[in-house]
Amino acid sequence: MGIFDLMDEHGHEEVMFCHNGSTGLRAIIAIHDSTLGPALGGTRMWNYATEADALKDALHLSRSMTLQAAVADCDTGGGMAVLWGDPMRDKCEAYFRAFGRFVEGLRGRFITYGDLGTSDRDLRYVRRETEYLAPFATPGVSGTDGGRLTAYGIFCGMKACCKMVFGVSTVKGKRIAVQGVGEVGRQLARLLAAEGAELVVTDIVYDAMKRLQDEVPSVDIARPEEILYQECDIFSPCALGGVITAASVGRLKCRIVAGSAYNVLESDAVGDALHARGILYAPDFVISAGGIFQSADRMRPATEKEANARAEEIFDVLVRVFEWARRANIAPFRAAREMALERIEQVGQVRSILCKPPDPGL
Repeated sequence: MGIFDLMDEHGHEEVMFCHNGSTGLRAIIAIHDSTLGPALGGTRMWNYATEADALKDALHLSRSMTLQAAVADCDTGGGMAVLWGDPMRDKCEAYFRAFGRFVEGLRGRFITYGDLGTSDRDLRYVRRETEYLAPFATPGVSGTDGGRLTAYGIFCGMKACCKMVFGVSTVKGKRIAVQGVGEVGRQLARLLAAEGAELVVTDIVYDAMKRLQDEVPSVDIARPEEILYQECDIFSPCALGGVITAASVGRLKCRIVAGSAYNVLESDAVGDALHARGILYAPDFVISAGGIFQSADRMRPATEKEANARAEEIFDVLVRVFEWARRANIAPFRAAREMALERIEQVGQVRSILCKPPDPGL
């Protein structure tokens, strides 16, 4: 499919390809929908196999951000930036300053923050060229941590899942398999262990697993290829997406799927197959909304107390999603989409009211 066909399929407003030869920057900024407000989304750096893979990630993730903002009652739209490069080799100050200038050129249509493959140091360089960074992504401005809040929101969301499946809103005594113990997965594992969960974890980076095991000696370690098929109560994907496929869905041995990774399902058909098997899937764009809650009402830094209180709302949001799904007899991911699209449509109609007439120049 051509780029315009892909944009039409997913409902995107704008896709911007950014290139800077002197730094090697190759970036794609996708703005999915700005009905509710400026597009908010992360900046991810990954060594994609092809340009098509980078574009696919940008389109899918920006759409997920639109749905996440809508379900989370935020006045932001959905966007995403992907940097096509090796985060271990291709970084430098000029690279991120070049990217920052492209973000600045959008004049606030896209507001970003750090995601997979980017660090606080990278964001400091971006910040030197643009003011359009989410407040929580600006070092020194807010006392909150987006990764920690995302983990805390997933922790609260898991409790909602347990209430739905087991009748109790606690993870105590539950066996949980965590795939990926980077910044979010590690902090989530610590929260789960403190609550009394039994953990088995994996990561492609051995040092990440060792670091967690040093902090939580009780965790079990599994090979990356084994984690998906662990006997457990909850499977928590906290790495890359696309891990539950048509080939793997029938082999899962869990009751709940709930984690921070976006686009966990290979396709909608896989989500329906999970539902048919009686496995509760917490929609990724709902349960991973902890970080975005910091800017839910206004683009301003939130205090840690405010941010924690908003992240806890994920419990209530998921309860509403599960209830909608029950009434409509559909899978929860479809219910969450319907909730998001309904809010976008309703607010979009309100925003058709002209409140600031254009200057006629008379």
